[in-house]
Amino acid sequence: MTYEAILTALADPTRRAVLDRLRGGALPVGRIADGLPVSRPAVSQHLKVLLEAGLVSMTTSGTRNHYALVSGGAAPLVDWLGDLHATCIAPDPVPGWYRSLTTRLSVAETWQLFCEDIAIWWPVARISLSAQNDGALPQVVVLDAKAGGRLREVLFDGTEGTWATVTAAQRPARIDLDWRLGTPQGSKVAVILAAEDGGARLTLRQDAESEIVAAMWDMVLERFAAAANASLSNF
Repeated sequence: MTYEAILTALADPTRRAVLDRLRGGALPVGRIADGLPVSRPAVSQHLKVLLEAGLVSMTTSGTRNHYALVSGGAAPLVDWLGDLHATCIAPDPVPGWYRSLTTRLSVAETWQLFCEDIAIWWPVARISLSAQNDGALPQVVVLDAKAGGRLREVLFDGTEGTWATVTAAQRPARIDLDWRLGTPQGSKVAVILAAEDGGARLTLRQDAESEIVAAMWDMVLERFAAAANASLSNF
């Protein structure tokens, strides 16, 4: 039996009332119908639906049919609901440290600013491979927001430095990164976007927590918020 048939059977309040009456054990149709706001023939039709859904069984004793709950009859629905629950409460692949902010932009606009227009607002003078190495500042910062893409800096001579690799991207809701800037050993970063009244919420998670990481993202998100709210540029 499929969970769809069980859901259909449970959609009717009379059928739910019939099931409640059978919790105490098997009953004939007359006892089941007693006190219900429907006729006995209508109860028989409801019992037929419950039989077809595998929720009740019928046995004959003389001239009377007795109905009882089927042990485990709702298992397909329970399993289906269990799968939904597991999906909802599954731990985020990037637990631990996070920051969150809201913007007046839509989710799509927030995605565009964070991913496609990152060069406009990213504080390269403070946060970049070049800044760490006291070298020439990047000419541009590029985020290829697709699985296998890179977040990279490009210098005036064309050389590049990779900050992160995109492991997954769900435009415009989420982008996951194998992050290296500030964590050379590697860490996981997730940027999650969701609609909120009057705009969008951006949540950033990273599985590496340190004062350096926190200071880096505080600066980055401060500049991002400024760009989102006032179209500021650091170039």
